[in-house]
Amino acid sequence: MSRISHDALQAFRLIARHRSFTRAADELNVSASALSQSMRQLEAELGLPLLARTTRQVTPTEAGEALLERLAPALDEIRQALDDMRERQGQPAGTLRLTLPHTAAQIALYPHLDEFLRRHPALALELDVNDSLVDIVGQRFDAGIRFSDRLQPGMQAAQVSRPIRFVVVATPAYLARRGVPKQPDDLLQHACIGYRFGASGPQYRWQFIEQQQPRQLALRGPLLANDNQARLHGARGGVGLAYLAEDLVRQDLEAGRLVSVLEPYLPPAEALYLFYPQQRRQPAKLRALIDFLREQAGLPAA
Repeated sequence: MSRISHDALQAFRLIARHRSFTRAADELNVSASALSQSMRQLEAELGLPLLARTTRQVTPTEAGEALLERLAPALDEIRQALDDMRERQGQPAGTLRLTLPHTAAQIALYPHLDEFLRRHPALALELDVNDSLVDIVGQRFDAGIRFSDRLQPGMQAAQVSRPIRFVVVATPAYLARRGVPKQPDDLLQHACIGYRFGASGPQYRWQFIEQQQPRQLALRGPLLANDNQARLHGARGGVGLAYLAEDLVRQDLEAGRLVSVLEPYLPPAEALYLFYPQQRRQPAKLRALIDFLREQAGLPAA
């Protein structure tokens, strides 16, 4: 039993989380074959199969699930202790697990991702780009990013973007063919490109302000997707109207490829906030990300 290493246990946890040797190997920067051999050695040491392997995925066995349940808190403590030692040297280190929706990723993070990792070579980012509501404590994320600062109790939050507007856009050709909607109810007679939260979540209702009151509309059309790029391509191709963050369509609006409609009815802009469980001491890796995102957004230091 003494031959079982901390690295092997952490690798087992990663494989179980990703359900894949390849993805776990990429994160650890080793080959999938080397990782597979390491897991066979671990199973031989314990005398139990920990992973059920198929051609499609890898899943923990009953014994593997039981081991993970017992190991997870201890492995987290070890990881945090090692990160703390590195941070005593003044450098953020370790893995920062972050969950955020597609729009937040595309606007606030993706354009600056390479610069952040260059500045912090001892820090690794693990991203869960997911529009569903995620329990960051239960799923062991360090932090999440969402619109607005209305968060569940027990969370701290820091603004990490300028306010972002959402707009309704279509091509000039579509509007010439179908007419320009003058009020939100006109959209009921138009082709609207819909958005769904996740693979099987609810369909997003478009948000408006009408007679100083918030209004939500459930709209139908020829295209429904859970991906911003699909909706953007649909709008550019003249499929219909799309409800998108202005930052994602700014160049199209400036070039005249898309036109914004219903401007008097659009809701106020909302900022993105990074949120995380309350802690006595904010980890250096979390502070590094907050400071970086605020810098990129042109916000003063928190």
